[in-house]
Amino acid sequence: AQKTVSLNEAIDIALKNNTSVKNERLIAEYQKKLAGSATNIPQTGVGFEYGQFNSINNDVKWSVSQSLSFPTVYAKQKRFLEETYNLGRLNVVLKEAELRKQVSDLFYKQLYLHQKEILLKQTDSIYSQFLSKTELRFTQGESNALEKISAESQRAQVNMQLKQLELDKEMVQLSFNLLLNSDTAVYPALDNPKLTNMVIPDTASVQNHPLILQLDQQKKISLANVKLERSRLMPDLSVGYNWMSMEGMASDNKYYGNSPDFTSAQFGVGIPLFFGSQKGKVKAAKFMEKVAENNYQLGLTSFKNELLTAYKEYQLKLENVNYFEKSGLKNADELNKIANAKFSNGEINFLEWALLINNAAAIRSNYADAVSDLNTSIIQLNYLTTK
Repeated sequence: AQKTVSLNEAIDIALKNNTSVKNERLIAEYQKKLAGSATNIPQTGVGFEYGQFNSINNDVKWSVSQSLSFPTVYAKQKRFLEETYNLGRLNVVLKEAELRKQVSDLFYKQLYLHQKEILLKQTDSIYSQFLSKTELRFTQGESNALEKISAESQRAQVNMQLKQLELDKEMVQLSFNLLLNSDTAVYPALDNPKLTNMVIPDTASVQNHPLILQLDQQKKISLANVKLERSRLMPDLSVGYNWMSMEGMASDNKYYGNSPDFTSAQFGVGIPLFFGSQKGKVKAAKFMEKVAENNYQLGLTSFKNELLTAYKEYQLKLENVNYFEKSGLKNADELNKIANAKFSNGEINFLEWALLINNAAAIRSNYADAVSDLNTSIIQLNYLTTK
């Protein structure tokens, strides 16, 4: 089964089915779940003692203890994991933007190859008709072998180009369906091969591009990590509770058996006397914070330059297309008319006719190339201005 789709339909299918995007969403969901593990309290200790630790009698003692990091540590851990999850969400947005660009590229690549195929088949039809006439003239002795061989050679070259084009179409179609990951073979609707919808670039808004937001989020993660490592310099806490027996006569002149009638509570603070290692981690985290800041500034500058360059290329490609549409294609039509008229009147020979026909075909082919280049520049600009 197969079906044709518009560009927007193809993008919707890809966003729904593409495996890379699915994986990115799963990673983001994993990071979201991981953010709920910030309060990682150690296991509770439960103890039991039996023996002569109070008198000659055997007593029992039950104890429960729990160690804790300073509450600030848990808060900073939660913040760090939340920022990591936010990065995961931005990774999904960026992957989706890249997928839209890839689908658009392959969509219009197929339309471009379709246009090239039409041009080659038109040229092949011209040479096929002419070859038939040339062979007839040759058998009647009205033309020489050179004209016949030249006509056959020209048509053979067109046939080889058509075979290569067919292979290119198959390869692009396979890549297109791989991106869409659809059970049904999907083909682009053969509408206008020229892309026109383009967002006017604005360098002031590049901060909103997913790639730049991703670099900014790396800064936030680095800052959160610095705060987390610094919080680990705070003392650890511990609490406990004991139940014990003290068999014998107590100070209140009352005799107690070996049941745990006595209780006590304890509270401790782990003072970080040896904190050189942790201070080293704090300093290292600060260096990574500076690296993230530098990466952000470099990425922002590079992105602005890339956007300006892409817009200049778009303007150049647009000028090329405008030239063909205003005069180039008309010149190609005129060359065809002149070549056929002069050849019919005997004013030019086959080689001169073939040269004019090839020039006209080259102009149309160059126009298709110019449209393809314009589409590529528009797709790139649309990607760079994605929000």
